[in-house]
Amino acid sequence: VDVTERREAATLLESLVRERTAELQRSNEDLQQFAHVTSHDLKEPTRKIKTFAGMLGDDPGTQLSERGQTYLEKIKSAANRMFLMINGVLTYSTITESEPESEAVPLEALLSAIRDDLEVPVRQKGARIISHGLPVLQGSPVLLYQLFFNLLSNALKFARADVAPVIELRSRPDRIPGWTRIEVRDNGIGFDPEHSERIFETFSRLHSKDQYEGTGLGLALCRKIVRRHGGQISAEGRPGEGATFVLTLPLR
Repeated sequence: VDVTERREAATLLESLVRERTAELQRSNEDLQQFAHVTSHDLKEPTRKIKTFAGMLGDDPGTQLSERGQTYLEKIKSAANRMFLMINGVLTYSTITESEPESEAVPLEALLSAIRDDLEVPVRQKGARIISHGLPVLQGSPVLLYQLFFNLLSNALKFARADVAPVIELRSRPDRIPGWTRIEVRDNGIGFDPEHSERIFETFSRLHSKDQYEGTGLGLALCRKIVRRHGGQISAEGRPGEGATFVLTLPLR
């Protein structure tokens, strides 16, 4: 009788776990759908605010006082920040926990494309992006591009004012066969070690928007992409001494 009761209890428990898991999955899907729809609906009015504010500033018939011009610039800046945030939410909400489309992704070639897309800020800041024999990864080329683009953009954004940015990418075999450990190191402003987890939270910011532009979604998106590939990402840093992001990703 005891054996029968235990089996019945185990069966009931398994059923409850499956039911609860299904509820959580539905709830997560509902939240993702809500974020996607809401962000999409907000995009068009935000675009119009940007457009008309720009037209107002460019219209030769519009005479604004110095204070009015300042207010207009604040409107344009806020609209642009909102537009970037909406795009970030849309991107974040569309990345699910399912397996990504997977193929061979040569990281050196990916990095070359990112260098081209970051040509303007790299030139403006006199930055150098150095890679050391990066491997071929296995994963989604679109998501991996977004991952490393965000990391390099982050390093450029948080550069020290009086120091040309140097960003280095290195890799070495992970302790798990078939995986690699990639380090993205910069010489920027760094951060307090106590914030090494907080920086990956959605909408988390260590600095005011007046100091550094951004949405607070970039690193949260990085963590989500890495986890979708089954890997991990962590950060190390010290104020004034730069930051290092350490990723584990699957090899081809």
